[in-house]
Amino acid sequence: MSPVGLGPNSLDARGGRIIALDGVRGMMMLFVLISHYFAEITNGLHWLGFGWYAVQMFFILSGFLIGRLIIERKHHANFLPVFVMRRVCRTFPSYMVSILIIFGVLWIFRSESWTHFESEFPLWSYLTFTQNIFMATTGGVGAYWAAPSWTLALEEQLYILLPFVFFLAPRRFWLRILIAIALLAVALRAVIFTTGLVGPTWGLVLLPARGDTLVAGVIAAIVYKERLVDLARYDLLLRLAPLVLMVACLVIALIDPSQRLFNIFAPFLLSFGFACFLLAVVRGAPEAKRYENRFLRFLGDISYCVYLTHLMVLGLMHGLILHAKPELGSVMQWLVTLTALPLAVLLGWVMTALIEAPLTAYGRSWKWSGDVVRADPLPEGARS
Repeated sequence: MSPVGLGPNSLDARGGRIIALDGVRGMMMLFVLISHYFAEITNGLHWLGFGWYAVQMFFILSGFLIGRLIIERKHHANFLPVFVMRRVCRTFPSYMVSILIIFGVLWIFRSESWTHFESEFPLWSYLTFTQNIFMATTGGVGAYWAAPSWTLALEEQLYILLPFVFFLAPRRFWLRILIAIALLAVALRAVIFTTGLVGPTWGLVLLPARGDTLVAGVIAAIVYKERLVDLARYDLLLRLAPLVLMVACLVIALIDPSQRLFNIFAPFLLSFGFACFLLAVVRGAPEAKRYENRFLRFLGDISYCVYLTHLMVLGLMHGLILHAKPELGSVMQWLVTLTALPLAVLLGWVMTALIEAPLTAYGRSWKWSGDVVRADPLPEGARS
């Protein structure tokens, strides 16, 4: 079979950006919006609940891009300060502003019943990216408007630990270590969901138990950048794997109504299926073209801010207009929800333009030095 390779439009002319990945991110953001606005809601259309799958893909994208960056730049003498500064400028400002806005609005309307939730975590837990620990120990999600932020906590924890794998372990052991982390995560979930020693939330939101989801994208980056295998021989397999593994997850869900097996094995299967999908996209598979769609790329560009604030927009709209929490039981509730959708996109666009974009640009002004440190020998397959 002939290699698919990277198509002529797969790379940004300004420096190697794979623009189809922006579209993939935009598609996932669309899935999250549909899921949270129309499925995971009282009287919602539950068959539209694709948000969980989208979150898995967000993790894969993040792991791939961070892994690729580390592999490409770890030889620079100033890697750590530049890496940290760029990540802080890219993620912290929009996140911190979003959390403070959410808590500020909740405080302003604290006397209203629609701002009260079953469980609430302290503000400092969100500001220190430890809210996922509170989720695990309490079994709740905290202030629902800020609930999606637990995934950002996991990613920030990954950003702290991942460079140590690449710097402290010899190059030839990278893949083995990450595969071991993925398998350990499955084993931990098996213990959690079969023994009852701790609550099930521990297996869903804590870093060790979600290790497979977090490192699958990094593994894809290593395979892609280090050329450990001839991917051209597996193009068809990369395209088919996501569908096959998603069907496998569906079968697991059908044969085990308790969802125990699903919670143990589905994150692993989906993570590596989505990692294969990502590799197919970056290699320019025919279906990658659809993700270069301008609207999807626009949504991908603003997805971070939309993701952080979209539940607040929905809750605030229903609260101010209908004096209740969001649901879809009447025509008016549908109209309010439909109106909230473009407003969430608008707010995300404004925050991206005013906060994320300029500070990300400042972070990128921190340049990689010309001085290099001694690199590990390249793997055998990467020496060509």
